[in-house]
Amino acid sequence: MRKRILYLFILALIAMAGALIAWHHWTHRYDNLIVAVAQKHGLDPLLVKAIVYEESFFSPRAQSSQKAVGLMQVTPVVAQELMETLRTRTLAQALADVSGGPQNADLSFEEALSDPATSLHVGCWYLQTLLNRYRDEPEPLAVALAAYNAGPSNVERWASNADRFNLSRDEFINRIQFPVTRDYVKKIIERYDDYKRDQDIKQ
Repeated sequence: MRKRILYLFILALIAMAGALIAWHHWTHRYDNLIVAVAQKHGLDPLLVKAIVYEESFFSPRAQSSQKAVGLMQVTPVVAQELMETLRTRTLAQALADVSGGPQNADLSFEEALSDPATSLHVGCWYLQTLLNRYRDEPEPLAVALAAYNAGPSNVERWASNADRFNLSRDEFINRIQFPVTRDYVKKIIERYDDYKRDQDIKQ
């Protein structure tokens, strides 16, 4: 009986160790890529990793009901904005410009953005665009994250022009009318803070 219990205990330890190894691999497998792309766009890799965790949990083929695709869940609306900003005629040209590498013109939006590097480049470009847009806010990160998730037009409603520059982070977050977006902003900021404490990224 004791041998059976000991055997089962050893099996449980092996299973736990395997699960921990798998978890560590899954949550760190894109660290080097995240560091390289984030730094190219002037962003903290730990912030980008926190967003990737929340958006796709490191699955490059993740897709949402809103047609968002890839590690950073880029939407067709963001892809169109990228094309307009860079004044390119095709998505392939825009992706090549922002990523610094050639893109296959025959790939669909979903196929192109399922590539981890491409999704990171476009997502980081958009995040940096939002951070620049809201850089004069008291809490630009919270506002940019809300806009990343729900769109700038909704952010404009939640932070009225009359008092937007007097809002604290918590006051702004409490004004977010979409519970999903409110939780999204809170979770990313909390995870980002955790990553900064632990420096939870391979460089």
